Amino acid sequence: MAYTIVKSDGTVLTTIADGTINTTSTSLGLPGRNYAGYGSALDTNFVHVTENFADTSPPANPLKGQLWYDTGDSTVKVCPTDGETNAQAWLSLTATSSGGNTTFGSVNITGNATSNNFTATNTVSANAFTAGYLTISANATIANADITTASIGTLTTTSITTGSATTPGTIEGIWTVTGNTGTNSSALLLETGGIHISNSAGANLYGIRTDKYMYANGDPVSFAGTYSNSNVAGYLPIYNGNVLASQLQTTAITTGANTTAGTITGNFTLTTGSRLTATYADLAERFESDQAYEPGTVVELGGPAEITAVKYELSEDVFGVVSDNMAFLMNNGAGSDATHPAIAMTGRVRVKTKGQVRKGQRLVSAGEGYARAASEGEATAFNVIGRALEDKYTEDFGVVEAIVTIK
Repeated sequence: MAYTIVKSDGTVLTTIADGTINTTSTSLGLPGRNYAGYGSALDTNFVHVTENFADTSPPANPLKGQLWYDTGDSTVKVCPTDGETNAQAWLSLTATSSGGNTTFGSVNITGNATSNNFTATNTVSANAFTAGYLTISANATIANADITTASIGTLTTTSITTGSATTPGTIEGIWTVTGNTGTNSSALLLETGGIHISNSAGANLYGIRTDKYMYANGDPVSFAGTYSNSNVAGYLPIYNGNVLASQLQTTAITTGANTTAGTITGNFTLTTGSRLTATYADLAERFESDQAYEPGTVVELGGPAEITAVKYELSEDVFGVVSDNMAFLMNNGAGSDATHPAIAMTGRVRVKTKGQVRKGQRLVSAGEGYARAASEGEATAFNVIGRALEDKYTEDFGVVEAIVTIK
C-alpha cells in the first residue's frame, strides 16, 4: 500500500510506492513501505536534520521554512519558497562568529526588542527607539515628527537642510558655533544671503553680540578702538538716516568727492587752539551778475544786476575778481556760477591781466574785465585791485596770480 505524504498546510507533497525511496520531493530520502534500506535512510535523515544540511550550498529539493547551515559564512538560513536553490534568496537568521550578518524579510515585533546597544519598544503608552550607537549609511527620512534633546544629545553631520534654498526653517534656542577655517577664524560661514534680525517682538532689542572682535577679511574690527583694514567699509551698509551722538571723533568727514555737495547745520564753535584749514586761498561770496563771467574777470558794482565786468581803466568802482578755487564760499545758495559768480573778497586768486607785470606790482583795472600793472603815480587807495605774486613777460592778455582785497 503506497504512502501519501501531506505537508503542514494540508497539501499532498508526494506518494511513495511500496519498496521504494523518494529522493526528489524533499532534501531527505523518504522510504516507502517494505523498503529494504529503511534503517539506513532514516538514520541519514536524522543526521541531515540535526546538522541543518550543513554545506556551502543549499540542499536539493528544499521546502519552504527548511533550515540550512551555510558553512561558507557560518550562518543559519531559511528557505523562502519550495525548491529555492539560489543561496542569495535564502533568509539569514543568525551568525555563529563575530562579524556575521543577520537578515530578515518583513519582521513585525509587537513586544520589545532589546540588544546590547539598542532598545525598541512598541506599546500602547510608548513608541520609541533608543540606540546607544547608530550609524545610517544611506538616507534616513523623519516625516512630521520632532527630534528633541531627549533623543539626540550630539548630532554630527555635514549638512542640515530644509530641502531647498527657498524653504524656510527654524532653529530655536541658544546655540554656540565653533570652528576654524583659517587664521583668526571661528565662525558661521554664509555662502549667500546674510543675517536678518527681526525686531517684531516689540520693545525688546535684538542684534549681534561679540565679546571680543568681529572680523573683516581676516582682520579684527574692534568697535571699542580703531582698526586699520580699509576693506571693512565694503562690509558695512550705507546708512542715509541721522546719526545721533554727543561727540564724534574722526580724522575725516567727507561726502565722497570734492565735487559732491554736503551740508552742516547748527552753530559750531572752534575751541581754543583749533583751526580750519583749506587747500585753496581766497575768501569769496556769490553776487548776482548781468551775465556769466570767466574766472579771473575783474568786476565792479553796477549794471542791471549787482556786478558787471569793469569798464574803464583805473576805475575806482572796481570791486573784485571772479574766483573758481575759493577756500571758503559765502552766500552759496544764492545761485550758480552762471548767475551768481563767486567774487574773491580777499586772498590769492588768478587775475586776467593785460601787458607785462612784475612780481609785487600793484594791479589796477585795464577795462573790459582785465587788470594791468599800475604805472608810477597811478595807484590809489580806491583803484588798486591787489598785488601780483608772479611775473608776466608778454604784452598780450594772460593770467597772473595775485593777492586781492575788496576796497
